[in-house]
Amino acid sequence: MKTTFATLLMIGLTAASVQATELRLSMAPPPNSPWGAIAQKFVDKVAELSGGELTVKAFMGSKLGGEQDIIKQIARGRVDMGVMSNTAVSLVVPEFGLLASPYAFDSPEQFDCVADNHLLATYGDEFEAAGIKTLSWMEVGYQVIYTKNGIRVPSDLGGMKIRTAPSITDTKFMQAAGATAVPLSPKDTIPAIKTGQVEGATQLSVFGIVVGYPKVASHITLTRHQHQVGGVVMSKKTWDGLSEQEQSWISEAAPIFLQLRGALRGAEGALLKKAEGGGATIIELTDDELAQWKALVPAVQEIILNEMGETAVAKWKEIQDAKASCS
Repeated sequence: MKTTFATLLMIGLTAASVQATELRLSMAPPPNSPWGAIAQKFVDKVAELSGGELTVKAFMGSKLGGEQDIIKQIARGRVDMGVMSNTAVSLVVPEFGLLASPYAFDSPEQFDCVADNHLLATYGDEFEAAGIKTLSWMEVGYQVIYTKNGIRVPSDLGGMKIRTAPSITDTKFMQAAGATAVPLSPKDTIPAIKTGQVEGATQLSVFGIVVGYPKVASHITLTRHQHQVGGVVMSKKTWDGLSEQEQSWISEAAPIFLQLRGALRGAEGALLKKAEGGGATIIELTDDELAQWKALVPAVQEIILNEMGETAVAKWKEIQDAKASCS
């Protein structure tokens, strides 16, 4: 009897140990997306480095819930990790949303330089205070506008109800362009277009095509008015509970997410062609049309900074200084 009890106790302890070394990772993109493919590479790399001692289970397609809820659960330690958009991260570090200010960067190369060389110094304290450990920055892509009938310039919006990301940067820009902004989460947007709650939506070009936006809003206007960087983040509670060896496995695997830059930028053109082949209309803007969108920026940026407050003003200056050093 004693031997049987000891054996059962050992089995129980072993099972608890296995559970304790499995981390849950949440993300909104589905498995058949560039983010899904990279996340699987990360999962496989952690398993390889640890010899299976530390595993990551990825819940893709918002299976654990919408990312705007999940990022808060990560901060509280209820979910271990997340592959999060700029919008989601800015819910716990509001000033992070400034990186998605309209037309904030002059080129992808300048954007990459700022992300690689300056973001930790700019936002490190804020992430720490929010209970978040940043593992890697992540390319999210360009924001464009999906509509049912097509638009080219701001005046075409004319009071049109447009879904925006629930962020001040996207919402204020669409309002300045003349739209009636309706902030919605990604998972609520396609149903809202179907029912007529909104007539179109701002959304990332690649993500929007992958999840089916062209089926309900077949005109894609390539404003590219935001270039978004997201974060691969971990709960600080989870991170602090890992051994140094486990932390090293995670840290070594995390840079895999930087491969998204090439993957997404290469995928956008191919996906736009695929969408066009499926009946979507791709609207490339002329220089004059693009200039009309960019003309809105100074007034919008002032509104954004005024609403976000003095801390945001200081962060915006740091971003401008980083851009200058990267030019």
